[in-house]
Amino acid sequence: MNKKGRGKFIFIMLAVLLVFLAVFYFVANGKREDTLVKLSSTEATIQRDLSINYPQTPKAVVRYYAELSQCMYDPSNTDEEVKEIAEQSRYLFDDELKAQQTDEQYLKSLKTTIAAFLQDNRRIVSFTISPSSEVVYSDLDIGKVASLYCTYTMQKGSVSYSDPEHFLLRQDDEGRWKILGWQSASMENGGTAETPDVEAENGSAPVTDGAGAEKSSGKDAGASPVEEEKTEEAAPQVVIEKPTVEIPSVEIDIPGVKK
Repeated sequence: MNKKGRGKFIFIMLAVLLVFLAVFYFVANGKREDTLVKLSSTEATIQRDLSINYPQTPKAVVRYYAELSQCMYDPSNTDEEVKEIAEQSRYLFDDELKAQQTDEQYLKSLKTTIAAFLQDNRRIVSFTISPSSEVVYSDLDIGKVASLYCTYTMQKGSVSYSDPEHFLLRQDDEGRWKILGWQSASMENGGTAETPDVEAENGSAPVTDGAGAEKSSGKDAGASPVEEEKTEEAAPQVVIEKPTVEIPSVEIDIPGVKK
């Protein structure tokens, strides 16, 4: 083979190699994109490692809890994903709130609430958190606390409505903000909370609707979730299930709430 022939052969081989590398690159990236597309909203939310990536501010904590709440009612969730949602949610809770029930009780009642939500054709469409400038910080006997609002946009069938929640968080010994409790903002400024007895013998644990796992009532710090009972809430031609709430032993005035 003369020099001209060898040069042509080398050129052809280089061209083939470049084509092969280009095809390999696009195939590899195509598979990577397919993997990202298949990652569900729940999977993307629960994969956060809170032990090394904990939310730094009260607003960030409530935002992540709201994201978990939004994922709770996805009918495509597996049992393992629901369990991880419960674990991530409880990681955000203050020890005093977590002590209201065991992990097993919380998971059981959460599953009950999810089933009721799906049967009622309800879901959380979106949510809005108070701006950072409206977060109220206070130094109380129980420690440094912060309060803020999260308003959920809910949908029941074809009707949308708002469910505002008032959150109270407390800073722990490591400087992390933990959820101490919350209550429906509709109970404030003259509203009242229901306070039924919760039977401890049968191991029933509180469950919420709207935000997801538990609610606190009145001026109390935190409450475990209670099983839902139907009442009517102000919403256009819609019967909204509101949870009854067990009042905890610790009473705390939420800063910024008018009595």
